[in-house]
Amino acid sequence: MGNSTKRDSDISKLHPAIRDKVAAIQKKLQSEKIPFEVFEAFRTPERQAQLFAKGRTKPGKKVTWVGPWGSIHQYGLAVDFVLKIDEKWSWDDKGARAKFWERMHELAKGNGMTPLFNKKGQLIEKPHIELIGVSATEMHNGIYPEGGDEIWAEYLSDLIDNWEGPGAAPPKPELAPERPPLDPTVLASLEIEQGSKVPDPISDAAFDPRFQKFHEFIKRWEGGFADHPADKGGATNMGITIGTLADWRGTDVTVEDVRNLTRAEADEIFRTRYYAMCRCGEMPERMAVVVYNCAVLSGPKRAIKFVQEAFNDLGLTVDGKGLEVDGVLGRLTMGAVQKTDAGVLADAFMDRQEKYLRSLGTFSVFGTGWMNRMAALREFVNTLPTGAGIRPTTKMSISEKTSDLKDFLTDALSDSEDNNKSSILKVAELILQTDTDDSSTRARNKSLLKLLLKNNLSDKGEAVDVATLTTGPDGKPPLTPINAALGETIGKAMNGKKSVSGIFGLLLTAVLPRLGISGDIIQFISANTELLLTVFSLLTGWGMFGKLDKAIRLVGMVNGRAQ
Repeated sequence: MGNSTKRDSDISKLHPAIRDKVAAIQKKLQSEKIPFEVFEAFRTPERQAQLFAKGRTKPGKKVTWVGPWGSIHQYGLAVDFVLKIDEKWSWDDKGARAKFWERMHELAKGNGMTPLFNKKGQLIEKPHIELIGVSATEMHNGIYPEGGDEIWAEYLSDLIDNWEGPGAAPPKPELAPERPPLDPTVLASLEIEQGSKVPDPISDAAFDPRFQKFHEFIKRWEGGFADHPADKGGATNMGITIGTLADWRGTDVTVEDVRNLTRAEADEIFRTRYYAMCRCGEMPERMAVVVYNCAVLSGPKRAIKFVQEAFNDLGLTVDGKGLEVDGVLGRLTMGAVQKTDAGVLADAFMDRQEKYLRSLGTFSVFGTGWMNRMAALREFVNTLPTGAGIRPTTKMSISEKTSDLKDFLTDALSDSEDNNKSSILKVAELILQTDTDDSSTRARNKSLLKLLLKNNLSDKGEAVDVATLTTGPDGKPPLTPINAALGETIGKAMNGKKSVSGIFGLLLTAVLPRLGISGDIIQFISANTELLLTVFSLLTGWGMFGKLDKAIRLVGMVNGRAQ
């Protein structure tokens, strides 16, 4: 069958001895604004043979001096870092960029990896870094570094099984899972139709039914050839840009090459560069399709960042803290995807993606199509299994539904003291996060919040202090029927404090358990969340009814004075 000769930049299959090291190096480079990315990770022996032959047939084009199974790349213990500037790969090591390469090598050494030197100590090639102390000769004899895992071992074993070239392949790692042979009596009864096409699971995208289900949605929105002047990706066909095709083929391509792209090659690019690179096959279905769709639209790295941001938006944590938003699909991020309720996380992800799309400068040109696509995606997601996992008890909405209420609150607080505006607005917004589309309910909320937050009413343009209209003979506000129902003592004690106490209690109950604080009080709140929310909601409601009662009496008194 043979292995692919395509370049592979996926670090998730590398030997664990360098997998995290490579991710750490890349993260550090990005933090220092040095634009290196992994150009190549695992390299098949077929690709190694192709590169080796290229140097022998084209003078001056040598890129490697060893044949298949002679490079550390074949064993998943080396990577090539290359500069990526303006979405184009660059091997430029002159001028100011020379320091970029020096810094990359410095970080490699600090993580137990090394560039390649000859016996004289001369640097052979700058992009290549590998694990210190390994030998291709030893590994070709089956002596592999300790600490391997099944992911690495299984991929290397596949390369070994599919090797058809000259020369012997190395022994398989001991960790490689071996499928037991079929029962000979059962095998003898099987009839294989002569001449039938057997799908190749590595190169034939049609072999993967799960991918095909999601890809059918993508194909609906990625049309034929286009070369829109506002599209920064340039000439595009079936969703594959000219830059992506050039990167895939490893050579420059023309607009005509893009126009002549076949569906089979486009599907293979989608499956390899987006679906597989984001490890969508390991995700629950609802998350797999939203991540895949976003990777196609905005790139795999941004898709993974949205996963991390959406998880954090929900107030969830891994080992007591949120995910780091670095666009790297590591152990913690994948674990978060697999263990979180897929429906909730997918919704938060799509909210994030829509917000990003609306922020783009080309939204006026392509926005309608993007939003139609997102609406169709939400419908499609709702047809998929909901999945299982942790479901946040308090979902922090990031939609724009509360924008009009927020504007109302800002206006309602215009007369409040500056030092109170921010805190009151934050409390009110938290209470309103469980928004509703029901217009009558929203109108009621506005009315109640106005009574709650404003401290004066106006009559004929003149402000009237509430306190001057509600004092009794003793100079203190008399109890309303709402407060009097609690009794004279309790009524006076709670007068003016029910709404504040209720809101404060709701805020503590909803927010404190998510701050990572430990203690008996937090444990009590976590164990009695529903009860406390009910009690404080009733208390807040009682306080609002009291304010309505006061407002009714107040209006009557104002009218009386006006007469």
